[in-house]
Amino acid sequence: MVLRYHGRAVLRPRLFATALASALLLMPSMRGVRDSAPLLPGAAAAETGAPAAADDDDDGATAPEPAEGRPPDRPAAAALPPAPAPVAFGFGPRTGFQPSTGPRELVLSFDDGPDLKFTPLVLEELDRRGLKAIFFITGHRLVGDRPEDVARRDLVRKISAHGHLVANHTMTHRNLCRFPSEAAAEIDGNSEVIAASTGVRPLLFRAPYGARCRVLEAALVERQLTSVGWNLDPQDWKKGGDSADVLRYLVTKLGRLEGRGILLLHDTHAASVFALGPLLDWIARENRRATADGRPPIQLRDYSVFLPETPLPTTGLGTLAAGIARELPWLPAPAAGTATATTATARAKTRTGTVGVGGLLALLGR
Repeated sequence: MVLRYHGRAVLRPRLFATALASALLLMPSMRGVRDSAPLLPGAAAAETGAPAAADDDDDGATAPEPAEGRPPDRPAAAALPPAPAPVAFGFGPRTGFQPSTGPRELVLSFDDGPDLKFTPLVLEELDRRGLKAIFFITGHRLVGDRPEDVARRDLVRKISAHGHLVANHTMTHRNLCRFPSEAAAEIDGNSEVIAASTGVRPLLFRAPYGARCRVLEAALVERQLTSVGWNLDPQDWKKGGDSADVLRYLVTKLGRLEGRGILLLHDTHAASVFALGPLLDWIARENRRATADGRPPIQLRDYSVFLPETPLPTTGLGTLAAGIARELPWLPAPAAGTATATTATARAKTRTGTVGVGGLLALLGR
């Protein structure tokens, strides 16, 4: 059967319903900021009124207080509410382990890439074990027309295609609290470069050097970027360090892991790259020992622990789908005793305007 408008054939209904289902599947979810207090040493102090540790170059300014002595007919303006705190997780090697959904969790993250020599080795190791990580990219590596620039953009696309998260680490690894006037260009420029390479704008941000100040925090809130620090840092960038040093440090720390550890490695330094495989092997052995001893194992978590939980937006597509279902005479009623629970449920939801993607697909399968 063909739908007609003023006597003219317009669209076959099955094709139209299929197109609608595809639109629902491809509709991007809306981004939001997690409604939780930042898990930072300074955040707790701010809530209790205690002084927080200030950055050396904290350029944040507070709003001036209303002037006193205003006339009665011009009451002093009410104090502005405090600016929302940035969503942030763990900064610095001395930061305590973060609260988690399990007794022992570990998130893998890699900074400063992509590197044409070492990043593919990291990807190979992670893919072989089915693990996902966060790659905090410096955008300057993706800019340019040289063959190596094009290859790095292809590599970032590969990181994303393999299910890892590409995140923002500024354009040039700038300390944005020492140079606050450059914050917008450094953050926004890198977001654009990443979006151009992967098709997805970054949701997470890591400040180079773990910099923290009010100017940077306000910039992240404005951009709805979640700030992710670290609390495990083998400092693989130090001269003279090797993979054995990195592994020894991490084995010692992870042996005492409680809560969530956020591991900072660099896919630009051989010490971390070549320690990754032995580290994951040690975790597997440790988990076997822990299970045998009745202790909780170390759970390797992906980046989803940092992403905001955002409900699907109300779009009115449910009502549209219900209207389509009412106008589709080719949708036969199921014979008695033959309709599946899935089809029956989908049909009921369609009639009430609450159909979902699964319901539409069930209907299309009839």
